Amino acid sequence: MAVAGGKNGTGGEGGLRDRKKLRRREDILNAARLLFAERGIDGTTMAEIAAAVQVSPPTVFNYFGNKDGILIALITEGTRTARTVHLQKPPRTDTDFATVLTGIFTDVSGRTLDIAGKRVWRYAEAAAIRHPAAPLACEYRIVEDSLHLSLTERLAPYDMRLRSGGPADPAQLAQVFYDAWNPCFFALICDDGCTLDQHRADVDARFRPLAGMIFEPGFLRQPVLKPNPEPS
Repeated sequence: MAVAGGKNGTGGEGGLRDRKKLRRREDILNAARLLFAERGIDGTTMAEIAAAVQVSPPTVFNYFGNKDGILIALITEGTRTARTVHLQKPPRTDTDFATVLTGIFTDVSGRTLDIAGKRVWRYAEAAAIRHPAAPLACEYRIVEDSLHLSLTERLAPYDMRLRSGGPADPAQLAQVFYDAWNPCFFALICDDGCTLDQHRADVDARFRPLAGMIFEPGFLRQPVLKPNPEPS
């Protein structure tokens, strides 16, 4: 049995070494994020990232392999954290549902830009298209699947009623509005001068007529939540 604070415990030499490695890894990611935003990924070298953290280039290679490895770590770890925060937000019923949807999706946009700057996302989008079998593209698709699941979970609490009278599938509706949001997000990252407020207006302009065609007017005007299940 290991003794806390001993040589093999979490407070001993092994634990200290692990913490230093984790801190160095975070320092490398933070330096890369800043350099990628300033110079672009193609304009940044592994040596420059290493110099910013005051480590050797082989150290950076040992942690991440290459720049795409750094980018994958930035995207996957950032989106994992963002999803956790995203799902903690309580569902809103104090405004119309088109506004709710715009808020959900523009929140995704803002948190995405918190993970990495526009230049990074432009590179990731282009790389995923150019090299669809590469690890970066595969990881990008996983992130998109995770985002769709997160959006589905954000819509699931609402007692959504449709104009058609049919059942409301949160996953299908998440996909419909994701497809409407995605061109707006692409326009946001392609225009360095576009602000989140402008992006919000663009998303709302797309969502409002679409929501009007899909949802029953009463629910659209005053969204309600599904009743809590009775305790067994």
